Amino acid sequence: MTEKVKVVTLGCEKNLVDSEIMSGLIHERGYSLVEDKEEATVIIVNTCGFIDAAKEESVNTILDLAELKQSASLKALIVSGRLTQRYKQELMNEMPEIDGIVGTGDFDKINDIIDEALGGRKPIMVGNPVFNYEQKLPRRVTTPRYTAYVKIAEGCDNACTFCSIPIMRGSSATAVSSRSSQRWSDSPPKASRRSV
Repeated sequence: MTEKVKVVTLGCEKNLVDSEIMSGLIHERGYSLVEDKEEATVIIVNTCGFIDAAKEESVNTILDLAELKQSASLKALIVSGRLTQRYKQELMNEMPEIDGIVGTGDFDKINDIIDEALGGRKPIMVGNPVFNYEQKLPRRVTTPRYTAYVKIAEGCDNACTFCSIPIMRGSSATAVSSRSSQRWSDSPPKASRRSV
């Protein structure tokens, strides 16, 4: 049986781009992407953890979706994104409902995480928070066909005491090179491009 995967995106459009790349990788592996959480055998929650309200929304979403292990087909609940980058050990220790964790710089390994989680292991793959957007990876764009978000930068070099972006996304880095920009400049003239 082919696994049915639902990707839940919380937070900003930067997370949406990451979710679209994960969805592309999942689809390429041959898993089915589904919209209905009740139908899913695997759910990935791409979290935000920037402010307290976002952390609370992420934790509540994880707990709500974990209930589907009892009432639906859910076999594996995987958490990705900013919250995992900052609180990986706390999440695994305090939320046994989580079957796997992947950080902001490692989400291209989502299929390995899915396989390990389905195999009964509880993988934690959280390393360097900076993701290499120069890789040629599949992406399943979820916005209307005439628009897509393009990341132009990621992270931050400022070490403000109140901010956790450098911890969760790493140092400031350009997400698009001139080569990547060229790809987008060839798009149809009526297409809208939003930078995030």
